[in-house]
Amino acid sequence: MRFNKLVIAAFAAFSVQAFAQTAVTPPTAPTVPNTVTVSPNASTALANSTTNRIFIDQSGANPDVNMTQDGSGNKQGSSARPIYLRGADQVIITRQIGNNNEIDLEVSNPTTGASVGAKVTIQQIGNSNKVDAACGYGNSSTGTALTGCKNADLNWKFTGNSNEFQFRASGDDIRSAVTVAGNGNKFWIDAVGNKHSQTLMVTGDNNEFNLSQTSTGSAGSSIWIDQTGTGTRFFVAQSGSVDNVLNIKSVATGGQFNITQKN
Repeated sequence: MRFNKLVIAAFAAFSVQAFAQTAVTPPTAPTVPNTVTVSPNASTALANSTTNRIFIDQSGANPDVNMTQDGSGNKQGSSARPIYLRGADQVIITRQIGNNNEIDLEVSNPTTGASVGAKVTIQQIGNSNKVDAACGYGNSSTGTALTGCKNADLNWKFTGNSNEFQFRASGDDIRSAVTVAGNGNKFWIDAVGNKHSQTLMVTGDNNEFNLSQTSTGSAGSSIWIDQTGTGTRFFVAQSGSVDNVLNIKSVATGGQFNITQKN
């Protein structure tokens, strides 16, 4: 990088016999700073040779985002700075292969007009991985309703053990499908709005699912669960002013189902 420095000096000198003219001090050469070759927010990641990091802050219609990380200890976003994508007609695919990886993702789109919708696919293959995803803003599980999510198709696929997944959503016509193969995984899904649909395909032992759906308008919501395995627990709560549907198919020894429905 080159820096140019222009110094213009103007002096007015008067021919007065009793005074001498003041000598002009020549300018000094500027100091050129070192070129930054590494982004400051990557310094922490570079301290760990097995860590890759991705941060995205994107706005606009029709984004097509595809991310793949292969290895252990990788991260997409963070709890304070998630992968943040906002706009109409989004297509997002992200894949992590390995252990101890993490994804923090937030998606929002217009809730009115013809151009709405999002298609999100997240896949993690490995053990002890984490996903914290939201469609909209806020956290409905703490009493703050989310906004900014409508007509979304969300697909979550997990293969491995001891993984954790949290998903929060608010809006109309949100469809979520979770496929799990592994043991000891934990999932939290919290959705508020109209015409929600949750589908869970689970194969494995000692998994735990916490599902909450609240209907806020004239259309109800549905949950469909197909589970094979031993010792899996389901905690399901559905509420609203209209009918909600829960369908469970289970082939298992042991396990626990806790179901609450009200309108």
